[in-house]
Amino acid sequence: MSKRDKLIQKVLKGNSDITPEEAMKILRMLDFKASSTDGSHLTFRKPHCQSVTIVITQNPLKSYLIEKLQETLKNEGYTND
Repeated sequence: MSKRDKLIQKVLKGNSDITPEEAMKILRMLDFKASSTDGSHLTFRKPHCQSVTIVITQNPLKSYLIEKLQETLKNEGYTND
């Protein structure tokens, strides 16, 4: 299993130790583009997809942000194997 797959599975399994850097890496792998910064918040956008905002100073991410990442991955066709 590649590092990419391991990181995706980490999010899908609901691990509570996801860092902002890991979240940003996943979103970039899914072709989301960082479109705006508002202080400690970074918003990622992709055409025809709901935007995702990451709090870059929050380590680890709060559970609601992890759930948002899980939803985004599932919408992109990833499943929890």
